[in-house]
Amino acid sequence: MGAELTVRGVRISRGGREVLAVDHLDVKPSEHLFVLGPNGAGKTTLLRLLAAVDRPDRGTVEVDGVPIRRLGLAERRRIGYVTQRPALLSTTVLRNVELPLRWRKVPRPRRRAQAQAALERLQVGHLAERPALALSGGEQQRVNLARSLACDPDVLLLDEPAAGLDAEARAIFFADLDHALSDRAVTTVQVTHRPEEALRYADRVVVLVAGAVRQVDMPEMIHRMPADAAVASVVGYDNLVPARATPDGGVRVGDQPVGPVAGNADPGPVVVAAFANALRLGSTDQAGLPAVVRGVSPGPGHRVVLLDGQLPDRRVRLIAHLGLDEPAPSPGDLVSVRFDAALSAVVPSS
Repeated sequence: MGAELTVRGVRISRGGREVLAVDHLDVKPSEHLFVLGPNGAGKTTLLRLLAAVDRPDRGTVEVDGVPIRRLGLAERRRIGYVTQRPALLSTTVLRNVELPLRWRKVPRPRRRAQAQAALERLQVGHLAERPALALSGGEQQRVNLARSLACDPDVLLLDEPAAGLDAEARAIFFADLDHALSDRAVTTVQVTHRPEEALRYADRVVVLVAGAVRQVDMPEMIHRMPADAAVASVVGYDNLVPARATPDGGVRVGDQPVGPVAGNADPGPVVVAAFANALRLGSTDQAGLPAVVRGVSPGPGHRVVLLDGQLPDRRVRLIAHLGLDEPAPSPGDLVSVRFDAALSAVVPSS
């Protein structure tokens, strides 16, 4: 069984600015937790904290109830840390993977077997005798990961392990990673800024924004009921539209009512978070938010329509996706915009 990680009251500041504030975070044994957030959110800082590379200014980090600062060398070696950059040595792939096992005084036959097995799990066993620095970026990432897996860690920390790979290579990498971990009881914490990866592979997701934890939840809840507008933006909602919740439980964008939308909000200012394919465009004689078309461009399997929505006191930029079989408006056209409640959520305005 993997280890349990506990973070309490952690604060880290750099240059007089607080870069990480985590009041309470638990990672369950054998859980695959994703840390999702934009660049500069504090994701790598949190991971380095869990790896005992950095220490907090305040607060505690524990592994199975033991403060990480009190762990001995043997206990710290239970933690595998895979950085964005592989940092492989100029020797063979197999020797790179064997290296941490040599530090652990594992006998040579056994360490070679463990290293080879780790490479095989990640589909790169055939590269064992190749020079590590002659590999492609994706191959180096797999070797980097195999180096940690060979040590059979209780905790595996992954800092964007597929950084720099194209979409197809990333998909294959994560499928192989998922397979490699499928029969292992290891607690995994993985950093990403890509919501589609976190929502697909995570048991739970923690969303970091500006160093603060904004939501910790199951992927479906993060996706359909983001805690606030910042989380909605990180998750991938294309449109964040100022609105007002009414005492009768409705929501209005400008003067237009929006149908029942996921989320609970007290009467007052709120935000309607809507995916691009949640916007329905109609003629100006139909009910909806008035908008001016600013541009139309092709997208993968759809058209992208940029709009200026006309709220009573401001304009708001909107993005809509139209199917290729739908008639597309032209720049300058006046349209009305309605929101598909099934693809939208109501979140607090701050």
